[in-house]
Amino acid sequence: MAETITVRDAVAGDLDGCAALLSARHARDRARTAVLPERFERAEACVELLAPLFGSGTANGAVAEVGGELAGFMFGQRAMHAPDHWLAQYVPPRSLGVPVHGHGVAEGFDLPRVYGSLYAQLAAGWTAGGFFRHRIGIPAGDPEQREVWFQLGFGAAITYAVRDVSPLGSAALASDISIREATVEDQGEVERLEQVNSRVHNQSPVFWPYVWDDVAESASGLTSYALDREHSAVFLATRGMETLGMQLLFSGDAIRLGSGLSTQEGSVYLNHGIVDPDVRGGGVGTALLEQSLSWAREVGYQQMTLHYATMNPSGGPFWQRHGFTPLEYAVERQIDERVAWARPRD
Repeated sequence: MAETITVRDAVAGDLDGCAALLSARHARDRARTAVLPERFERAEACVELLAPLFGSGTANGAVAEVGGELAGFMFGQRAMHAPDHWLAQYVPPRSLGVPVHGHGVAEGFDLPRVYGSLYAQLAAGWTAGGFFRHRIGIPAGDPEQREVWFQLGFGAAITYAVRDVSPLGSAALASDISIREATVEDQGEVERLEQVNSRVHNQSPVFWPYVWDDVAESASGLTSYALDREHSAVFLATRGMETLGMQLLFSGDAIRLGSGLSTQEGSVYLNHGIVDPDVRGGGVGTALLEQSLSWAREVGYQQMTLHYATMNPSGGPFWQRHGFTPLEYAVERQIDERVAWARPRD
């Protein structure tokens, strides 16, 4: 007979135990994906990651115990940004996210049962509070976790990936196409390409909402920041007066967009990689990436990370073909909002 799993709200006294559990999980993840940071195999490093979740007013969590022993934990963070914030293009407002460091099950316990018990209790509260979209970050190298979340109704949405900054050794561009670094005078063209990117991701089979008109002002502020920051860069591919594509990069100390658990120190983040659909397949994206990698080496970065829509039929294959290795998958579930009112009355 299976042992009883008891789930209760997490309290401050659970922090050290959860950190020890997370560090052990991370060691198993590193055995499968060696590029993950080694420092999080130490529990004290995981305390630093988990402490903000324990102390956040927008997060709540639970622990699972079997016979008084800690078997697992889970924390969810409520996304409370405004609908006109640039982040709303990628993370829907009033959604619920469980970061990759926000969950774990101790070795030797039944992974599906423990995760299922934790999610069942927490999801009831999240949904009752009006949070119907749930996103979980999971290690890309763990097939058992993928299966667990698939059985709980989740599907892949976003991939977080990494490569070193070594050269691609790519073929030369056509002689009439050049790559140059953007300046503040190019902000209009950079924002036009960001809008192109939003249109592309609105199409099948990605189907992300096109909210550019809502987020344009906020996105413009982020672009201005990128164009006027020492450790950020924007590169444009041009042909005459025509802009064909761009890549926009942020250093880790400029803005944190990747997971701390999965990101090595000395990494740069590729926030946008866009090529006009009319000129794709001609080497523009590869040439832009070659330039971005060259800049990263000159500045002293060791790795480059990025996110891409997992269901994008061109994005994922392009990045993996150019050496990017998945580190995390964000898997999502959309709860039918009718559960808020369509329920038994007796």
